[in-house]
Amino acid sequence: MGVGIKIIPDIIQEHKALFTALSIIIFLINNIFIWFQLNGQLVWDFWKSWKGLTISLLMGIPISALFWLGTKLGYYSFGNLWSIRFIGFATSMITFPFMTYWYLGEMMTLKIIICVVLAMAILLIQVI
Repeated sequence: MGVGIKIIPDIIQEHKALFTALSIIIFLINNIFIWFQLNGQLVWDFWKSWKGLTISLLMGIPISALFWLGTKLGYYSFGNLWSIRFIGFATSMITFPFMTYWYLGEMMTLKIIICVVLAMAILLIQVI
């Protein structure tokens, strides 16, 4: 275990599946927020102005807090940081293509679809 975590409380072990699910949900939601934070300027005109930049900067605070919480819950669940890193990667690769298609109309090519399927496989490998 990492520094600072000497004993994982029994409650965490009893609810490991819940902590895993919450961690993944937080990462999925956060990646949707990040898509808007970074790509809103490509969708809405007001986001191209100082208002959009201000909104993006303010979004950084809750996004950071949610990543902190998702990492903490995931670390309690998996017991290592590598699993959390792969879950973060997989959730971003799953959300980004769908958000880009829905808001910008960019079609998913076969190459992108294969990457999304591989990201789902990475996520499943970490969970099972």
